[in-house]
Amino acid sequence: MSGISKKCVGKEGFQRMNYLYQVANALATENESKHVASIHYINLMQNISKKTVQRLDIDTKRTICKGCKSLLLAGVNCKVRLKKKRLQWTCTLCGQTKTFDMKDKNYCPWQQNPDSVVQVVDMGTD
Repeated sequence: MSGISKKCVGKEGFQRMNYLYQVANALATENESKHVASIHYINLMQNISKKTVQRLDIDTKRTICKGCKSLLLAGVNCKVRLKKKRLQWTCTLCGQTKTFDMKDKNYCPWQQNPDSVVQVVDMGTD
């Protein structure tokens, strides 16, 4: 049975989302006239995530504006400020702000926590 390769569940969805994010990032950094296309690709990526019931990575999710769905790029279309030990990202297109608390040095998001990983036991077929 060594010739059988294990399949990754949802691999195609992850590949599509990764590609769309890269294209949106390339278009957003190129110039402002292609901003609408970048927003369209971000919307497609989020729709694929919902349909395939796969969560976006926290670092990816934090770079998307909740208001206008544009890709937040520091210095290009958003302002990044440090106010009272909080990191504040403000979208210059719609004015939506995202605030991240920087007080707790030991803070770790749930997705990056080792306890969030489920161990799968392989029950091989004999």
